[in-house]
Amino acid sequence: MITFDKNVRYTKSNEWARKIDDVIRVGIDDYSQSSLGDIVHIEVIAPLSNVTAGKSFGSIEATKSVCDIIAPISGIILRVNDEVIKSPQLINSDPFGQGWIAEIKPSDVSELDGLMTSEEYENFIR
Repeated sequence: MITFDKNVRYTKSNEWARKIDDVIRVGIDDYSQSSLGDIVHIEVIAPLSNVTAGKSFGSIEATKSVCDIIAPISGIILRVNDEVIKSPQLINSDPFGQGWIAEIKPSDVSELDGLMTSEEYENFIR
């Protein structure tokens, strides 16, 4: 059973974005992690790097494939989740919690409005 978090916004490439104060926390959703299989490695660009909405800022290697991590918004990477780098399986076990990937300081927070709600995303993937 796929879980949807109503407190995040979603991209068509299966990333989620959660606003926490003036930072956007980013991860991949439950549908994507289950499709990938066991996640074994993750790479993310270094903190203080610029990211552009719709462009790759890292990759996830799983038993079934390798895929890009696409930035849901433009901005600067403030922090990478070191725990998920050390233990990438956290994405499989808790994609909306401990399995978050990075935090971005958005250049334009209104970009979040262009992302899908939980209901829109659920309809999109079905």
